[in-house]
Amino acid sequence: MKSIVETWKELGKNIYTGRRLKANLRALTLVSIVCIALGIVLTIINLSKPSFMLAASIATLAAGSVCAFLAGVKKKRNAAAMIPFFFCCIAFTVYAVTGAGKGTALLWSLLMPIGISYFVSVKYGILLSAYYSVLFCVLFYTPLKNNFTQYYTAEFMLRFPLLFICSALFAGIAMVQYHRAALFEIEHTNKLNEEVEKQTKVAKERAIKLEHVTEEIVRTLALVIDAKDKYTNGHSFRVAEYSVALAKKLGWSEAEIGELRWEGLLHDIGKIGVPDKVLNKPGRLTPEEFGIIKSHTTIGGDILAESSELQGASAAARHHHERYDGKGYPCGFAGEDIPLHARVISIADAYDAMYSDRVYRKGLPLETIRSELVKGSGTQFDPEMIGAFLELFDSGELDKVTEGGMQD
Repeated sequence: MKSIVETWKELGKNIYTGRRLKANLRALTLVSIVCIALGIVLTIINLSKPSFMLAASIATLAAGSVCAFLAGVKKKRNAAAMIPFFFCCIAFTVYAVTGAGKGTALLWSLLMPIGISYFVSVKYGILLSAYYSVLFCVLFYTPLKNNFTQYYTAEFMLRFPLLFICSALFAGIAMVQYHRAALFEIEHTNKLNEEVEKQTKVAKERAIKLEHVTEEIVRTLALVIDAKDKYTNGHSFRVAEYSVALAKKLGWSEAEIGELRWEGLLHDIGKIGVPDKVLNKPGRLTPEEFGIIKSHTTIGGDILAESSELQGASAAARHHHERYDGKGYPCGFAGEDIPLHARVISIADAYDAMYSDRVYRKGLPLETIRSELVKGSGTQFDPEMIGAFLELFDSGELDKVTEGGMQD
């Protein structure tokens, strides 16, 4: 008894979700269309038959139409499922009692256990089968059978209830297993989805932690770079933020701007390989010393090239001193042959170099800086980018970056 109760509870669980729901709605709609066609044919056949048979034919047509509308158009499966269940209860009760079709109409009931179980629900199929079994036993195994001898033979009344009950039992057992298999699939899928969500959450948390660690490492490297030159403290941070401001002005994506910020922080990493006495020399540099200073671009590019994840930063470090007219270093690239991010960083780098105090001079006046930027358009700098940068300069947007950068 306990097992039956548990099975009945299982049958109450919904198995029609996702793709199975869509498939069931299609199947229910198709069966309803078949019922509509059957109703039309039976209506035509029964036009000259007793009125109750014509009414049953029209009812078949109507039930099929309503079910097709609810399942196929409205996608309301629960409402659609009620139609065939109640229609079959009423229709086959009438068929059995009236001996419709000289008793042959009752044979359609043999299709109902498997049909209702599969297309509507196993629970409804079992309920309908139980109702039919009781109905047929009452009609054919009690004194009431004498009222139906004109429609059914004694042999038919003896054997048909047994045939129906066996058919219903086989269909019920099969459909219970189908329902359990569907539940198992759903539960297994839900567990897999939960595990995937759990692992995805863990992966995201790890990725966030790794991103934070990576960001801290990059910022630390930037501090190390700037510490090499006490007169340019905060230079890498300011260049990064000037570059970001320009990229936003140019309409770059958030992802590309994020990469550019890191590249700006690391653009001078090659200065680690430049001797302090050269880097911090207060007087004029000799040609040999200037060559050493220029080597920070190739040193930085080579250092960052070791990481497959920092190829963009490597290109920025190597080429941020190229000139748009091709007279820069280390490769003499010109125009759009210079990597895009390097062209942005070169403007930000030049601006901060002019604005900041250096070991050999004080920061330049703003008018002078603007004049130098304009003069460098198309020669030292990308003309489109320098135009956008000058708009930032004139609007005062760069001052916000400068004030924040001076505090680093």
